[in-house]
Amino acid sequence: MSSKYLVILIILILALSIFLRFYNLQDLFIFGADEEHQTALAMTIVKDFHIIWIGVSAANLDFYLGPFWVYFTAFWLFLSKGDPLITGFVASTIGVLTTLLIFFVGKKLFGVKVGLIASLLYASLPLMVFFDRKYLTPTLVPSLSLIMLFSLYQTRYSDKWWIFFAAAYGLVFHTHLSLIFFGLIGFYFLIRDRKTLSKKVVVISFIVFLMIVSPLIAFDYFHKWSNITVPFRLLKIINTKPFYINLQVHSKSLFESLGRLWYLNPGSVISDEIPFACDNTTSTRTKPSVLLSTASLVLLGWFLTKRVTWKERLHRLLALSILVIIIPFLLFPGGAFEYYLLGFFPLFLFLPGILLQNVKHWGAIIMVGIVLSFPVLGIYTIMDTNMDFSFKTKKELISKVMGVIVDQPFELYENGICHKYEGWRYLFSIYGKRPERSSTDPVLGWLYPEEITDKKAQYTVIVSETNAPLDYGYDIQKAYKIVNRGFTAYILEKE
Repeated sequence: MSSKYLVILIILILALSIFLRFYNLQDLFIFGADEEHQTALAMTIVKDFHIIWIGVSAANLDFYLGPFWVYFTAFWLFLSKGDPLITGFVASTIGVLTTLLIFFVGKKLFGVKVGLIASLLYASLPLMVFFDRKYLTPTLVPSLSLIMLFSLYQTRYSDKWWIFFAAAYGLVFHTHLSLIFFGLIGFYFLIRDRKTLSKKVVVISFIVFLMIVSPLIAFDYFHKWSNITVPFRLLKIINTKPFYINLQVHSKSLFESLGRLWYLNPGSVISDEIPFACDNTTSTRTKPSVLLSTASLVLLGWFLTKRVTWKERLHRLLALSILVIIIPFLLFPGGAFEYYLLGFFPLFLFLPGILLQNVKHWGAIIMVGIVLSFPVLGIYTIMDTNMDFSFKTKKELISKVMGVIVDQPFELYENGICHKYEGWRYLFSIYGKRPERSSTDPVLGWLYPEEITDKKAQYTVIVSETNAPLDYGYDIQKAYKIVNRGFTAYILEKE
């Protein structure tokens, strides 16, 4: 393929990635409980800058991530004066850059066809697009996975690439621990290639890694090494609820994700699709096609079991990178959430192109046709996204509520099934008026204690998922009711 046509194709793929990630972004940006936590934490720095040594806790293990993402978020919130919508633009931009990165890595490592196919799929598959609209620490995971894969391969040509690997691996401790076992691959190749390594590069790489994780080292030093001792605590609580290894449940989750990667139902709600499953009948979460899940599993099995995969360094590296993500996912003694596989998905998307290289004539034509059908379906799904629980719907409801209570003090409570924790306190504070108290305070109140008052509230506002029964002991018959698509606000005036 001539360079001219290659440039045109990658420009078209990037344009598609940009369009799908920014289409209706102001309406369909995801902001829920996790985003509220991250935003509230970052706003403590915006309001009163101070040094912090840790970020959020990971996987309910009392292991704290590094603070990079908190500072990163604080920068954008400072620019937007606290408006969280800016983080949606940042997340989508990172998704576009990841599309370009997956093409670059695929082309350099496996060839042009692999790079084009993988980047086209990443640009257009709804699951990838929806995750790229969600701003949380795992947002960087797909990119870090690709960077570490590429860096490790490039070390065979220049040992200076160990510095890039060390930096990327250090950032894993600031983003998400699903990539932590990449360190085993790094150690494997470090030992394997030790005779050709420069001691100077090894020392620099180690220093770079230590510098990036230094906030966590400082935190551990002053907190009795609470992070480092997590493995020992984990050994003690394994097989006790909720920390027990359930291979059946985790295998089912992986199998379903392999199908959901390719297809999500048109008209679904983004916040139902990710990040957590909600099995209630009110959810529109897509049940995966057994055919697609099986086909993906066969493709994965084909790659991992063929002889050439383990003979050739590059394919062995890709196989190891995939395994150090999915094996811990299967064996982790806790939840089996789909976003734990964010580092796996871009690596898996190289496999259709690699398979295509092994198929000839009519088989190749049929396979290309099948692969190209998924971007078409993906575009349709993304354009047809349900707006019932959208960011726009929330802002409209807040505006209507404020039109009733005006500037009077109020207390705020959340209610629902699949959409109970939707970041309402922070959103009311930005787009309306800050409540005197809220149902979020017992969880996040330590981040804003001075904002919680005992001032008498003129109104009680309950924001509920419209189809969910209320579980608060109020006489709703006396409430002023505002329905806006998937959410309903009940406004009760205090006597």
